[in-house]
Amino acid sequence: MSERKRRFSRRGFLSKAAAAVAAPYVVPAAVLGQRSSRNGEQTVPPSERVGVAFLGSGQRGYQWVSYLSRMPQVRCVGVCDVSDRAIELGLRYANRREQGCKPYKDFREVLDLKDVDAVLIATPDHWHGVLAVQAAKAGKDVFCESPMSLTVREAQEIARVAQRYGRVFQAGTDRRSNANLATACEIIRGQQLGEIKEVYVQAGPPSRHCHLSSGESPGSLNWDMWLGPAPEAPYHPYRVSGQSSFTYGWRAWRDYCGGQLASHGSHYFDMIHWALGLDETGPVEVLPGEPRASEHSHQPVGKNQKVLTVRYANGLTVHNAKGPKGALVEFVGSVGTLGVGLGEKDFQTWPEEIGMAAMKEAQASGQRRSSSSGRYYAASNHAADWIDCVRTRKKCVSDAETARRSVTVCHLGCIATWLGRAIRWDPVKEEIVGDAEASRWLDRPRRAPWRV
Repeated sequence: MSERKRRFSRRGFLSKAAAAVAAPYVVPAAVLGQRSSRNGEQTVPPSERVGVAFLGSGQRGYQWVSYLSRMPQVRCVGVCDVSDRAIELGLRYANRREQGCKPYKDFREVLDLKDVDAVLIATPDHWHGVLAVQAAKAGKDVFCESPMSLTVREAQEIARVAQRYGRVFQAGTDRRSNANLATACEIIRGQQLGEIKEVYVQAGPPSRHCHLSSGESPGSLNWDMWLGPAPEAPYHPYRVSGQSSFTYGWRAWRDYCGGQLASHGSHYFDMIHWALGLDETGPVEVLPGEPRASEHSHQPVGKNQKVLTVRYANGLTVHNAKGPKGALVEFVGSVGTLGVGLGEKDFQTWPEEIGMAAMKEAQASGQRRSSSSGRYYAASNHAADWIDCVRTRKKCVSDAETARRSVTVCHLGCIATWLGRAIRWDPVKEEIVGDAEASRWLDRPRRAPWRV
């Protein structure tokens, strides 16, 4: 590949942006056509299927390749990764049903492909902003693993670009595709638990500064491309992976991720926003926990223990700690409690009768929840919802606007903990109030030539 091709081409992306403005709703061929059935299996002609490329095929990425390659509405076009091993693994699954998926080592080549309608991003978090923004500008619809960004400003830019270029965007906050959790939301919104003033989440701590020294980079990995927009740093195997990805590995380090608080928290705070109607707003204050205490948030809150606390204008308080019932997300009301992620059930209530009555009603109605009817819209399958929306141009259950509000809370929690002080947040202007140093953390410098 020539050096000119290798460089990030601003001119190239500007020309694509101009084309996208002229025709913002680029509808793929997959939107059109008839479906047929053969031997009981749904079949879709190749020209009418959604051409999907995978940006990142290691760890979580190859699982998405494996799953989507089985969908009759999907045609796997390309697998892109900076690791030869990850590409090999991705292709193994992508071509299991049918041949034709090709390997790539540079995402810019993928975005130039005309037969790619959409991309699924499953890279480390520090790449999410660059990939999602450039994919949207190139006319591709996007599925992005959670958290959708490394910073607050990246999340905002992803949502802005998706709206400007008319792209379908699905974040990986897949609890919105769980019908039982939609019922849980109806219980909470219907005030069957009484007034909710306190919620507990076991999200875990934010990431930390990486102290690792250098190591020898394997030849199968393009380390400079792996770093991408992150600060230049020597290779060490524990920067990339380790025995526990939240102890060692990219999720542990501040340059690449917001830690458990961002990875788990993007799901948990999304559930809170969904249940309590906070999709269009955010907190007003974020109080840090003690650094060591926050690392052990799976323990109940002690009398004098300080944990990360998030406050909203309506009086709601969220503690990043284990609640009285021990659920991953726990809504404490004046007459009852609802917990998500405790045991094998999607949710439980105390008293138990509240949840049992709601589930019985939901099962009896047999109705798909619809946003247009005022009930909670829950897709039957998160990936299938994305593919369906690519075909129909509808809004996904975890679209960019709602996802960015949820992940913003996590990023603010990271900033407050890193600085060790409370942060006041204006959810309308979306700015940190009266703290210039904290405000600088709303975005990060990026290595050239990578931009969002």
